[in-house]
Amino acid sequence: SPAEAAEIARTERKKGRKVVIVGMSKGALHAGQAIAAGAPANGVVLVSGMLRDAASAMGTPANLPPTLIVHHRKDECQYTLPSSVRSFQEWSGGKARVTWIATTGQPPPGPKGNPCRPFGAHGFFTQDGPAVSAIVGFIRSR
Repeated sequence: SPAEAAEIARTERKKGRKVVIVGMSKGALHAGQAIAAGAPANGVVLVSGMLRDAASAMGTPANLPPTLIVHHRKDECQYTLPSSVRSFQEWSGGKARVTWIATTGQPPPGPKGNPCRPFGAHGFFTQDGPAVSAIVGFIRSR
């Protein structure tokens, strides 16, 4: 839960550890809620995220730590459309940078699947190597 994430973040910070919160899809909302609940974070990563909801949960960009958005330009999920990335960046006041992912793939045979599943751009066509590399690089930079 966001409250538990905030508590874990506080505990780890007290131990002198770096804290980076990562949320994917609806997890971006939960990351925003954890930050709003007082999670001390060196950074936050929002992957294929529900960015409008995350921003709403945080309330103000003053609460936002340095942020990496990892997103696919062809994400078709109605809640995580690529057009939301620019709006979030503007809201962030320069705190958010973006890594665009350009992996490609094909859904399994049969009817077109849910665009929020891993076989679509939302899940980077199950080819998440570039996304993971971007996340790891961001965490190391904090």
